[in-house]
Amino acid sequence: MRKFIVLTPLFNDWDCLQKLVEEINALPVHGIGFHIIVINDGSTLPETLNTDVLANQSGCVHGVETWNLICNLGNQRAISMGLAHLEKKHWDFEAVIVMDSDGEDNPLSIPDLIRLHEEKPTDIWVCRRVDRTESTLFKIGYFFYRLLFNMLAGKVINFGNFSLIPRSRILSLVTRPELWQHYPAAIIRSRIPYHAVDSKRGRRYSGQSSQNLGNLLIHGLNGLSIFGAIIYARIFFSLLAVVFATLVGIGVVVFVRYGTDLSTPGWATNLVGDMLTILGMVFLFILMMSLQFLNMNMNVQVIPKLHFQDYIEEGSVLFDR
Repeated sequence: MRKFIVLTPLFNDWDCLQKLVEEINALPVHGIGFHIIVINDGSTLPETLNTDVLANQSGCVHGVETWNLICNLGNQRAISMGLAHLEKKHWDFEAVIVMDSDGEDNPLSIPDLIRLHEEKPTDIWVCRRVDRTESTLFKIGYFFYRLLFNMLAGKVINFGNFSLIPRSRILSLVTRPELWQHYPAAIIRSRIPYHAVDSKRGRRYSGQSSQNLGNLLIHGLNGLSIFGAIIYARIFFSLLAVVFATLVGIGVVVFVRYGTDLSTPGWATNLVGDMLTILGMVFLFILMMSLQFLNMNMNVQVIPKLHFQDYIEEGSVLFDR
């Protein structure tokens, strides 16, 4: 029997978890068992799971248990704590499948992930959502976010939490501080080989998402912050190009003013003054950006492998076949 771990963060969505567990249990897979770990992200509602359906039917879910966070950290940090805690376990399993618990990560894509894992067992596989059903405003915002991410970080980010990580790669991830901030960006930053596969987006099982535009904005900025050094370097050299172009422009104005008869009274003075103002603003921006970058590097970083015990504790076993 091949064993896979399903790790899913959850905040109050116990009704969604019920349907997720039932759908995973009904997957058409043979010789594979799933152990589902629910990272309870400080839920204010009591944990509930009707296990009668699982107990009365044969299926591929062999166990469900919860690990509790001492406070709400958000799903990205919940995932990092869960992976770090899992890495310390001496369990025998092939890989961990990370997915959201609300149904938008379609469980029907799990067999495809396992099949691809068999082809390249040491690589990470991530799911790229297709057939998105969000609002037009969200799609436009997501398009420009991806464009900005590519321009600033030089990377393409087109996937979310839904992924498969081989057991041998978990340690590499949980020792990276970026995992605390943004799970997909941490995978990119880790340089572990990863491959994207299309996955049809599922529909939320029930209730309303706790995500809003503010949370999505913070989530996007956290992803960019992981590539802060690259972004700083790109902006720095772009600003140097602006400085060089401005100095060349000043030289051209001076040449036209004193080397030709083309200038009009006051034209050169005003233009050079504007260019000097631009130079001053650019230098001030470079200074502020450099100080901010240095301050950012002085902040204490949370490394999931070292700090997970401060946030996570064992919960309860909800089902054991």
